[in-house]
Amino acid sequence: MLRGMYSSVSAMINLQSKQSIITNNIANVNTNGYKSEKLISKSFDDMTITNNDKYIGGKSTSQTIGTLNLGVSIDETITNFSQGSFTETNNKSDFAIDGKGFFTVRGSDGNMYYTRDGSFKVNSQGYLVTSSGHEVMGKNTTTGVNEAIYIGNSNISLDSNNILNLDGTSRYKFNIADFNDYTNLQKVGENLYSGQGVNNTNNYNIKQGYKEGSNVNIINDTSELMSNMRAFEANQKIVQTMDSTLNKIANEIGRV
Repeated sequence: MLRGMYSSVSAMINLQSKQSIITNNIANVNTNGYKSEKLISKSFDDMTITNNDKYIGGKSTSQTIGTLNLGVSIDETITNFSQGSFTETNNKSDFAIDGKGFFTVRGSDGNMYYTRDGSFKVNSQGYLVTSSGHEVMGKNTTTGVNEAIYIGNSNISLDSNNILNLDGTSRYKFNIADFNDYTNLQKVGENLYSGQGVNNTNNYNIKQGYKEGSNVNIINDTSELMSNMRAFEANQKIVQTMDSTLNKIANEIGRV
């Protein structure tokens, strides 16, 4: 009975973590460039059950009865990096990457981070920044230096070569970064990722006046959330039933 309780409790822990991830996906359905997550579960290794109830020549001998699995555990959380849909905003400081890659931004700590959220703005110092204030990085086409993109009061336009023009003059190219292995990317909050092994890429096109939405499938996630809740409730009832039975065994059976 205790083994069955362990299996149900491990399932409940797993389902609780899964529910947290699903609800986070649903909460971010309208977050620009958000990438949905999914929890992957794995079963514990089977345990071999034996006893010494077999007697040969008057001596007890170990025999294998079968195997027992104690439930499931959390294996990993994977991120779906597929592209979200585009929405036209007609805002000249909004940009969306059509293809692979991430915008490179510089955090307040001086480190480089990566995002698919191209809903930018020009701050009071004239720099192009994210909604959280992180500076957007680009290559200065005049000096060849990677630096924070300075807009000032200039009119922004993007040509067919993904070059950012200020008042009609070629000035910057976005520092678009890509990675060979996306599994090494870590979410650090504010719709940003950190990672190693950055590669420059040209396998993209930037659309001005558009923003990329999240890739959350609200119908699938809502359905999965309901199924997850039902599975949690079923395991909860099993644990309650076993707990009630154990309580009777401990307190009622054998009472004089």
